[in-house]
Amino acid sequence: MNRRLAIALLILVSLTLPSFARGRKTVSKEPGTYKEWGPDIDEIEIVKTFSTNDYEKIVVTPFNTASTPLPDEKEDSYKAIKAVLDDFTPEFTTALQKELKASAKVEEAKKAPKKGKVLVLRAKVESIDPGSRAARYWAGFGAGAAGTKISGEIADAATGAVLIRFTQARRSGGTWKFAGGNDTTVMKDSIHALAQDVAHLLDTF
Repeated sequence: MNRRLAIALLILVSLTLPSFARGRKTVSKEPGTYKEWGPDIDEIEIVKTFSTNDYEKIVVTPFNTASTPLPDEKEDSYKAIKAVLDDFTPEFTTALQKELKASAKVEEAKKAPKKGKVLVLRAKVESIDPGSRAARYWAGFGAGAAGTKISGEIADAATGAVLIRFTQARRSGGTWKFAGGNDTTVMKDSIHALAQDVAHLLDTF
């Protein structure tokens, strides 16, 4: 039992320290490519600096999930992953509006507008994995965590100019959920975490 606790604590420390260190870094808003940028973002390319407060609206277009890897249809996780992918855009959009501190309104749209003081978010789901509920329940502290990775860009609607490109991955361990949380719940938690990260990105500018 003591050995299991020691392993769990080691996993917790390994997950926590990188995030803590990353959050302490100075944020540059100058054009360029950065890794572990600010408190949240894994990788970002700042093409052109801007001010989020200059925009009245942030439009999220449908996430591209056409090439997101899926398990075999016979796998238990297939239906859960497919359902979460189908709801990815509204889940992300709702969470982004909740987390964003800027005054811009966040909404979902099938197509990006081509005028107005609007930022457009286009993104792709690179991967999504429900992890292992058994591992979350028995080991905890990050074991069996769900993971989701996206890549995207933020553009100015009126000019069509891309302002930012980014790549971000998030994990959700279901630590405080009953029996480690079901696959759907922890995958949605990772989506909410990604939306929080993008909100922090936008609020930095």
